Amino acid sequence: MIKPQYLGLGLLQAGALAALALGSFAPRASAQCVVADVAIQAAIHGGDQPAEQVNDVAIDADGPCVGNTSVSTSRQIQVGGTGEVHQIRQSHHQIRGSGSSGTTAGATPRTVSGPTVAVPVNVQVDVYNPADRLRR
Repeated sequence: MIKPQYLGLGLLQAGALAALALGSFAPRASAQCVVADVAIQAAIHGGDQPAEQVNDVAIDADGPCVGNTSVSTSRQIQVGGTGEVHQIRQSHHQIRGSGSSGTTAGATPRTVSGPTVAVPVNVQVDVYNPADRLRR
């Protein structure tokens, strides 16, 4: 006779094995192409004028795209000073993919019809610090 506390453990193991076995027969999943562009521009200064902060991002993605990623991260940090602050960033992503999610045994290729997923993140911080005018 199986003890009740071991019955639950046995069912859990059987369920895990079943999930693994069924997962090997399931079709493969594939994602669209993804472009992530993360930029941080921060200025903490005592200048008379606000900081000029420009983030120019271009994404060139033609046609269906599957299975590729393009990631760019950058930081532009200015701390101190009383002069002008210019933070200019240009980023250009070109992405292409196979256009097909591939095949599994006996399956036909499936294409992803959606566009490339773009995730632009742009943080711009400009803080006036009057204490910078006292440092000379």
